[in-house]
Amino acid sequence: TVPSITFNGSDDQSLYTVLSANFPDVPASSLMTFNLDIEGISASGGSACTSGTENRSHVMAQILPDFTGTTIRFSFSDMNTREEVDFLVEKLNKILRR
Repeated sequence: TVPSITFNGSDDQSLYTVLSANFPDVPASSLMTFNLDIEGISASGGSACTSGTENRSHVMAQILPDFTGTTIRFSFSDMNTREEVDFLVEKLNKILRR
């Protein structure tokens, strides 16, 4: 079973090209950006101001102070295909089931 994932933002105040997802505090999520990179997927842990680090974003710490899991930011463009999104979902499932 894949643990529940929540999303940050709202329908009317979010960029359609950015998806910020919260993964629960499970062993597989602690190195999520590393594991995604191994699978050939570029993603960032949190906000743009923490890009390239495993540190928790200070923005996310203010928004969700009690959250102990991992936040990952995915960026998309009109050049992404459905197959690429399906590939991402497949790899996330694989990582979270480890």
